[in-house]
Amino acid sequence: MNVISSRVSFISWSEDDGRAIEVAAALGGEARIFYDLGIVRRPLVPLRYALSAMRTIAYLARRRPDGVIVTNPPIFPGLIGLAYARITGAALVLDSHPSAFGAAPLATRLGAVHAWLASRAATTIVTVEELGRVVHSWGGSAHIVHEAPPPWSVRPRSRLQGRPRVLYIGRFAGDEPTQEVVDAARTVPEVDVCITGDLRKCPPGVRESAPPNVIFTGFLRGEDYRRALEDADIVLVLTRHEQAVNRAAYEGVYAGRPLIISARPAMTRLFPYAIAVGDDAASIAEGMRAAVDRHDELLRTVPAALALQSERWQRQLGALRRCLEQGRAGRMASGGLVPVDEGHLG
Repeated sequence: MNVISSRVSFISWSEDDGRAIEVAAALGGEARIFYDLGIVRRPLVPLRYALSAMRTIAYLARRRPDGVIVTNPPIFPGLIGLAYARITGAALVLDSHPSAFGAAPLATRLGAVHAWLASRAATTIVTVEELGRVVHSWGGSAHIVHEAPPPWSVRPRSRLQGRPRVLYIGRFAGDEPTQEVVDAARTVPEVDVCITGDLRKCPPGVRESAPPNVIFTGFLRGEDYRRALEDADIVLVLTRHEQAVNRAAYEGVYAGRPLIISARPAMTRLFPYAIAVGDDAASIAEGMRAAVDRHDELLRTVPAALALQSERWQRQLGALRRCLEQGRAGRMASGGLVPVDEGHLG
């Protein structure tokens, strides 16, 4: 492990800390998650941001990392990271999720700030080449970096016994067809469907309309999340966002579970062994039935899916590590965009 990578800090202002922790660990660094007081009510979010900003500044002053990766959105930790990088000469990397490119109202209003910041960072992490080209148009560099292997492990899944259990991993985000999943579950009563996510964010009427075979788990962390994956026979991960690459889909593969994903190019190219479905309840229900009927067949593809994913991650990790080294030395990462490997898309 080189010196630069061991002094990397990954900073996130998100409730979901897994990505930051796992990517930082792969780089030999550390992660810090600032989601103060667990505030989700919009009028109070500025208070959470203010507290997180103060704690981020204090952490950077104390830790003094050589490289800083910051999750975006929100844009504010990126601005703090840039100020720190300018003062210390550290490398700054933006981890810009698809919503940072205009899907969220605040991101739309702050689009010019995002562009300005990306043009000054060592690189911007994106999910797909299309977003990488956007960053290039801003004068910045971009790398595709998805999900690192998790620190947990689960028991291998065996043949179905008893009622099949589908784990729908989500956060009640605007791009997730949660109501459609509930409606689909109603037409597949022989399957139990567990839905994750902070119940404070659940849209009105969704829980009230749920049939008896739907279980709302709340937001799962740590051992609770690992156990939910271990108990699952099938993992369901859906999005309406064309550029989203859901972290949970990667986790489903790492867990060795048959996977159902959204039939969108960004997802189907990366997960060729998964069952792809539409956003409507009928398609989701049909996907569940297919995953149950083909469960043994899908389990046999687990080693190939995992090998494909692991090889992809090693390439992405190497590119990110080189970028941090170049950024610390005061050089922008030339070339920038690391494309999805079309040769492995099956």
